[in-house]
Amino acid sequence: MKTILVATDFSNAANNAVKYAAQFAAATNHDIFLMNTYIPSVPQYSSVHALISEETHDETHRNHLKLLHLLEKVAPVSSETYVAVGDPVAEILNAAKVKKANMVVVGTHGATGVRSALFGSNTSKIIAKSNLPVLSVPSKYRFQKIDTILYATDTKNTINELKVLIPIAKLLNAAIEIVYMKYAWDKNPQVKIDLEKKIKALRFKNITLIERKAGIEKPLTEQLKGYIRQRKPQMLAMFPADKSWFDKFFTGSKTEDIAFELKVPLLSIRKRLVAKD
Repeated sequence: MKTILVATDFSNAANNAVKYAAQFAAATNHDIFLMNTYIPSVPQYSSVHALISEETHDETHRNHLKLLHLLEKVAPVSSETYVAVGDPVAEILNAAKVKKANMVVVGTHGATGVRSALFGSNTSKIIAKSNLPVLSVPSKYRFQKIDTILYATDTKNTINELKVLIPIAKLLNAAIEIVYMKYAWDKNPQVKIDLEKKIKALRFKNITLIERKAGIEKPLTEQLKGYIRQRKPQMLAMFPADKSWFDKFFTGSKTEDIAFELKVPLLSIRKRLVAKD
């Protein structure tokens, strides 16, 4: 059985992600591995660590009971719970490796702005360091049938990225809508023609390539945000590279943070994890 690791700190945003993950797991025939990370009040190897070992034991026990209670409410699938002690990012990534998870699901505090909530948090570090797909769920988003996955491509490794994304789409019985933002000076039609031929060769019928005109009057990231608002997909998929336009998508000006809130789940798979042509 395949496994989805879900991390919660018991905040409303994190617990909402647990609810989403449980329904996502049921739809895709996955187990749930639900975990929490307790951070001791003093470092683990401090000289006074022995004095708080009982406190740590009590807190981890309480958190374990919270996990079980949470599962009783939301999880219709086979589940396992775990409370780790230490740095949340390191413990989550290590648990994902040990459990051979297929995906990590975390919550985001979308209502406070994307930069401060997503890329100023443990979620951003998990996305950056994870060797697995990471699905981040906005705090108020409720699970709904995933009919469309919007895949924003920079056309640099589209086919290999699709080979990773298509199995996920098949599990969900979802279509993939590829959007490519094209500037007026890019007059070479062969890029799209060649890409369409390669996509056709993948033999996945529920896929569409859309070439969206981009202008210089607005940042590319802002135009992509507008397209997302217009299309209203149930999931956004991106393959970020370090210091890429994807990073700029979430780390722009404060004005952009205020103007846009992430309103759909984001599936992030780092480019370094995908084979290259």
